[in-house]
Amino acid sequence: MLVSNGVSINTIPEIANTLAETFAKTSSCDNYTPAFQALKRREERVKLNFSSSNEEGYNLLTLLELRVALHCSGLIFDQSLQFHHHLKDLKIRSAKALNILKVLANTRWGADRTSLLRLYRALIRSKLDYGSVVYSSACKSLLKILDSVHHQGLRLCLGAFRTSPVESLYAEAYEPPLDLRRKYLCLNHFMKIQSMKTNTAYSYLFNFSLYDFNSHRSSLTYSQPFHFRIRDLINDLYLNIGRIALCKISEVPLWKVIYPKVDFTLSCYPKACTPESTYRTLYLEHRELFSDYEPIFMDGSKSESHVGSAVVSLSTVITDALPISASIYTAELHALRIAIEHISLSCGHARITGNELADTAARSATGSSERFPIPHSDLKACFRQKLQSVWQSNWDQQTENKLHSVMPVLAPTVPSSSNCREQQRRTMKMLRTYKNGYLKE
Repeated sequence: MLVSNGVSINTIPEIANTLAETFAKTSSCDNYTPAFQALKRREERVKLNFSSSNEEGYNLLTLLELRVALHCSGLIFDQSLQFHHHLKDLKIRSAKALNILKVLANTRWGADRTSLLRLYRALIRSKLDYGSVVYSSACKSLLKILDSVHHQGLRLCLGAFRTSPVESLYAEAYEPPLDLRRKYLCLNHFMKIQSMKTNTAYSYLFNFSLYDFNSHRSSLTYSQPFHFRIRDLINDLYLNIGRIALCKISEVPLWKVIYPKVDFTLSCYPKACTPESTYRTLYLEHRELFSDYEPIFMDGSKSESHVGSAVVSLSTVITDALPISASIYTAELHALRIAIEHISLSCGHARITGNELADTAARSATGSSERFPIPHSDLKACFRQKLQSVWQSNWDQQTENKLHSVMPVLAPTVPSSSNCREQQRRTMKMLRTYKNGYLKE
């Protein structure tokens, strides 16, 4: 439902027409600012010189005008693309946003650690993430400007001392360093562009003839292009990407799509508290209503070394192997794709013969998995796992860190179950102080 000028719009065609009219009004020349209109009129009066050897395009913005335009989008570009001004401005804006944590991080009446970390990730870390794909090409000494904001935010959330080691802050809050966070975002952005050939940046990232790799490798003054930095990162993490499924826009409008009718009766019973006998009884009742139809069972399976899909009918068993980076949702959808003609859904296996056979076949599915393209979103879990191993290896080197002896493996900390928030925060602060070695037994 869409509300426009106090009027509720429910149908999809009317919503589309309203959005189109709003977009047309917004993009109309009547909404241009006076400064932009003056710039447009000035550039349009420039006479074309067809005999000029200048390769710059017509109505090309100057560097100053481009800098002002990009500054409005949240990024500040300098002439050398070192992002020195942007990083300083980002630090100032993020430091101001830390004031809300300073107000709420009180020992007696302040919020708990979980709430503070959620606020930090939503209000401060989101500012640091925005544009990180662009400014990550800056030198490491400039990028370290943002580390102080990251460390201060974690100290406020945890109630730690200023002298607490930053590695302990990362481990206690289960928040990775900013450099690993930027690598994760860059990998996701790169794979997203790879799945969209219509993206403007696709031709620049995957046209290898535009770059001279040797010259960029030998250059110490300028950073490498985004494509080469990602390729080096993929090689360092030993990532096996495989084929990426292309994102395609459906030719059929949403309001013309005919959705199938699906019976979700079995899903009304929670799997955790429903016995298998109940599922079998409900399944038999369902089969009695559709006794003239042939049932088709499907399942997807994922383990540390195998991902597969399978479809089982009364006379056919179809199995297919998927890349190891594919998610369980992709495996299930692939099974649905195989058995798209007739589907019989059931909640859990509940020792129903067809579902048990489908599960067994999915676990033993063999074949070439590289031929199957996977969505770029499935690689996020793989990226997190690889970067987690890098973070863990760095944490293993902190042998003199007193928290390392207490928590050798990086993992989320289970929050306290105390009902008294004041007692909980004071107790957790004392516990963190003891684990960091500030209190003696």
